[in-house]
Amino acid sequence: MSRKTRAAIIGFGGMGQRHLSAYKKIGVEVVAVADLYPEKIWDLLPGLSENRIYKDYHDLFRNEEIDIVSIVTNGPTHAEISIEASEAGIKRIMCEKPMATRLSDADRVIKTCSKNKTRLAVNHIRRWSSNYHRLKQIIKSGIIGDIRHLYFNCGSTGLGNFAIHFFDTARYLIDSEPEWVSGFIDKSGTSNPRGNQYIDPGGYGIVRFRNGTRFYVDTSEDTGVQYTFQIVGTYGRIIIDELNDIWSIRTRSPETTPLSLTRYGSDTVQIPFESDAKFDIIDLTSKGLAELISDDPINSKGVDGRCSLEMVMAFHASEERENTKVSFPLTGEELEREIKIA
Repeated sequence: MSRKTRAAIIGFGGMGQRHLSAYKKIGVEVVAVADLYPEKIWDLLPGLSENRIYKDYHDLFRNEEIDIVSIVTNGPTHAEISIEASEAGIKRIMCEKPMATRLSDADRVIKTCSKNKTRLAVNHIRRWSSNYHRLKQIIKSGIIGDIRHLYFNCGSTGLGNFAIHFFDTARYLIDSEPEWVSGFIDKSGTSNPRGNQYIDPGGYGIVRFRNGTRFYVDTSEDTGVQYTFQIVGTYGRIIIDELNDIWSIRTRSPETTPLSLTRYGSDTVQIPFESDAKFDIIDLTSKGLAELISDDPINSKGVDGRCSLEMVMAFHASEERENTKVSFPLTGEELEREIKIA
């Protein structure tokens, strides 16, 4: 862009405030903000003129000249705001996950942005992590063999609120598309911490990818522990504990690699892997925003956001079908299923 980039944020809760910090990190000015409770913004952004603080995002789109917008409201409004931003002529949109709460709405967002030549990104932040970029190269090099399964567990979190990130991460790391899901939805009925109007239960099950990789997921509501992510290959394993910045890679030694897989107790060696930076939402979001502002290819596109949402929907479909396998792509009535992800 030849002139200074002008940004806006729609939704100014905790994540919206992180987007503000991310824009500051890359030197982009946020010139307007919209939130249902504009009075809180006056206190948080005393330097922003009151006439650039909006209660209604429609007014912001009408009155402001914006180059990039962050959509950081709760899930059920993401699609509507994304479509209106694109139709208003804003050429760069960063949408928080989920990009929609219905697959048909996600399709409308993608179609509208394509029609208007809008650059659309969905904030699956691990796609902008140098740690995960390096990890993907290690996996491609074959150090731990062919990937056989992945495992993600987290205590008491919704499939659409958090597991959705690792549906995307799995797909990113193994370069394969999901083939089917067999899933179970947690029936505990735990209240959503963001409000009872949001219904996004946890669950557990398996996603099989087209390349044969199994992905085991458990976000059931009977534990309250930090999340971990494991990647298991033919003769090695990667364990990721993001919150404690632990990245462990072990694989069979050159002497034990040729042995039969039944020799599962064979010695392994540690593969050096130093974390570039502790997991930081603001830093990773800033990298995504910088990429979106540039003309570089987008690492987390609308189609990526749709695919991770489709995996969430497939878990719910499987639960309704007595936990049988549900194949991709979802079709028919499943495109209209709504899960009110916060």
